[in-house]
Amino acid sequence: MELLPKYRHLALLSLFLINVSLFPETDITEKENRLDKEILSLYRDIAKARDLLSYEQLSSLPANTTIQFIGTYPNRTGIRIRKFKVDTDPQNKNRIKHSEEKSILLEFNGSVLSKVEIQITSEDTEIEQKTRTKITDSTPLDDSVNDMVIQFSGIDGSDSFPLSSLRNDSIKQERNDFKKDFYIKFLLDFHSQLTSISALQKTSGNQNQKKMFKQLNQSLGY
Repeated sequence: MELLPKYRHLALLSLFLINVSLFPETDITEKENRLDKEILSLYRDIAKARDLLSYEQLSSLPANTTIQFIGTYPNRTGIRIRKFKVDTDPQNKNRIKHSEEKSILLEFNGSVLSKVEIQITSEDTEIEQKTRTKITDSTPLDDSVNDMVIQFSGIDGSDSFPLSSLRNDSIKQERNDFKKDFYIKFLLDFHSQLTSISALQKTSGNQNQKKMFKQLNQSLGY
C-alpha cells in the first residue's frame, strides 16, 4: 500500500534531516584525514634528518640553535634540535624577561623513523611562571596520528592525555584545530630549520675542500 501524501512527505523530510546531520561529520572526518596525510608527509620529509647522523661534527648551525645527538658516533640513533628565543628587559639588557625553547627529537630504528617528540618550554621571569608541553608520537609512520600523547605542566599542575581524547565534532573541532593551527606549523618550522642545517654542512664542506685544494696547489710552488 502506498504511503499517504502526508506521511510520505514526513518520511522524505526525516531522510533529508538524517542526511544533513551526517554531512558535517563526514566533512570533519575528511578534513582530519587530509591533515593526517599532511602530517605523515612531513614526518617522511623530516626523517631525512637522519643524514645528519653521518657527520662526526656539525661545522655550523643557524643562530640560536643547538643540536644533541642520541648515541655515540658512528652508532647514533637520533637527533634533537633546539631553538631558543630570549627577550630581555628594555630597562635592563642584562635581565631576561621571557625565554622560550622549542625542540624536536627524531629517533630511528635503523633507517626507519621510530619516534617523534616535540617540547616547548616557556618561562616568564616577571611572574615566575614556567610551562612545559611535550608531545610524543611513538609510532609516527603508522596510519593513526591520534595515538600521540600530550603532556603539560605549569603553575596550575600537570596533565597527560592522548590526542584522540580531544573533541572533534560539529560543535568543536579541537583535534583538527590542534593539527592545523599548531602541529603542522611546528613541523614545517623544523623542516625548514633542518633544511638550513643540511645546507650549511654542504656549504662548509665545499669551503673545506676549496681550502684543501688551495693548500695542495701552493705546495707545488717549491
